[in-house]
Amino acid sequence: MGGTGEDEEVVAQLSVGNASFWVSDESPPNKNFSPESLGGSTVRLLLIVEDPHSVVERAVALGAAEAEAEAEASQVEEEHGWLLGRIEDPFGHRWEIGKPLAEWPPSQASTT
Repeated sequence: MGGTGEDEEVVAQLSVGNASFWVSDESPPNKNFSPESLGGSTVRLLLIVEDPHSVVERAVALGAAEAEAEAEASQVEEEHGWLLGRIEDPFGHRWEIGKPLAEWPPSQASTT
């Protein structure tokens, strides 16, 4: 928790590129729980960026951890047609940071 004695919870609006979203501290009375309390996250977060290598490296430099123990901190691999890296932020949220290596979403012709 990062608030003050008068206002304990912190809520922030963040943006990545043209997308914005809200985050807040854990608030059990409002049924908002942290991954730390739950022993893991209930969501999968995928951030699509042009250069996954540099974003993963920057996230690790700013306090994120490798999401998989055997991976190197700056490791980004090709997987399922994507270039992906995985990190865990200091609050326990697991992120995939990547970009598709082919047209995304796939066209109707390639899915039939």
